[in-house]
Amino acid sequence: MIKDYDTEQKQFLKELWIKIVIHLGQHYDIKKIFTFLSKSGIVAIDEKTKHIYVGVANEFSLSQIKKFLTKGLNQAIEDVYNPQFSLKLICYAPFQAGKHDLLIDLKKVLNIADKPEKEMKIDNKTKKTFTDQFGIMFDEKFTFDNFVAGSSSKMAFNAAQQTAEKPGTAYNPLFIYGQVGLGKTHLMQAIGNEIMKLYTDKVVVYLPATKLIDEIVDATRKNKMHDLMQRLDSIDVLMIDDIQFIAEKEKTQEVFHNIFNDFQSKKKQIILTSDRAPRELTLLEERLRTRFAIGLVCDIKAPDYETRVAILQSKLANRGERLSGEELGLLAKHIKTNVRELEGALNILMTKKALMEKEIETEDVLDCLGTLGYKVTPDEEETPTAVSNRSTGAFSKIVDKAANYYNISVNDVRWDSRKKEISQARQMLMFIAKKYFDRTLEKIGDYFGWRNHATVIYAIENFEKLMRHDKQLEQDLMVMVDGL
Repeated sequence: MIKDYDTEQKQFLKELWIKIVIHLGQHYDIKKIFTFLSKSGIVAIDEKTKHIYVGVANEFSLSQIKKFLTKGLNQAIEDVYNPQFSLKLICYAPFQAGKHDLLIDLKKVLNIADKPEKEMKIDNKTKKTFTDQFGIMFDEKFTFDNFVAGSSSKMAFNAAQQTAEKPGTAYNPLFIYGQVGLGKTHLMQAIGNEIMKLYTDKVVVYLPATKLIDEIVDATRKNKMHDLMQRLDSIDVLMIDDIQFIAEKEKTQEVFHNIFNDFQSKKKQIILTSDRAPRELTLLEERLRTRFAIGLVCDIKAPDYETRVAILQSKLANRGERLSGEELGLLAKHIKTNVRELEGALNILMTKKALMEKEIETEDVLDCLGTLGYKVTPDEEETPTAVSNRSTGAFSKIVDKAANYYNISVNDVRWDSRKKEISQARQMLMFIAKKYFDRTLEKIGDYFGWRNHATVIYAIENFEKLMRHDKQLEQDLMVMVDGL
């Protein structure tokens, strides 16, 4: 169908896609849009089904777009084209190369500069106030734009944005809790950076709880508590990171209780983070715990697999780097509970790339995981579970056998190709992995391009259905499992 389009028709599809992307950019993070849609475009408009077919480079991109951008794309189609039409995502292999008549210059459309963004300008008077107060500055790299919010952090992210827009009135106090390395400090500093841009006259101070303790101990020792309270009184927004550390510090809790009450009465914003919910801070005074919960309490949990992949993609995009879907999936599969470790893994890999002057391969990712303490080997990723007591390389040999039998590549079978003969071979191999090797759905999905269990179930059931009506398929299966 695409081959039949003339130049004018192709231009129309490109211009419509540009309008849709621009509309999307008004409501979604620009970097996320560029990461997921860099090799995409409208490939067809079906007047009968009322679908706009958007092609993407591979199945991995398709799954990410479905999760993060489907709603926005449908709304854009409704607003800029026709409310009767809806989105239909498909994999379109010609887009993989990044050059095609229907692809657009997404950087130009989204106005993404190749050079690093200019440093955020903060009012000099405000800067001096911070330095004079406590000597702790905000890190300008922490913004809302580069925080990837998934289902596990969406509430905290939205609350943080609203607090930055209306400090002292939206949620006061705002209490964010979660385990280490999940983004609490990032959100807190993003709030501070945003308030400084929107309200240059406000004094915003960020303090780790340990620094607050030091300030109070020093003021007590020098008999200058009055001076400390005066300094705190000039602050409009006070952020205390890791408030759990003031537990069993009686003097600090007493002083902070007074600070808290004063800020509340004057409608000044307080933002707190902790590693657990207020009611679980049992070593804090009851009067503090109850006060922490009178505003908004929200948690950040470990990100799910899709969000971990999106975080990796976002951080790579900020560096101007990329990794394959297989390599990203490998990192996201094993590093589950700490976003800092995801970034640490990328630091290791990009440093290795620069020093060795070569592209990153799967073996490098496995070495990186080992460096971080994750004991994983290529055999673990590719070996069927040993319930069947067959040799560990048996399944890989069957995959090679299928590739030779159908004259296709192993990579096509395991990853993105959606051609009918390849897809059918993949379904047969999933069926073999389940029936003859007793592999779990998760293991099968991981082996075949990190697909979810629902996809694996569909593939197995579909192959069984096809085989009942196609004797050739049944014969092919017998050839594959012969000798097991």
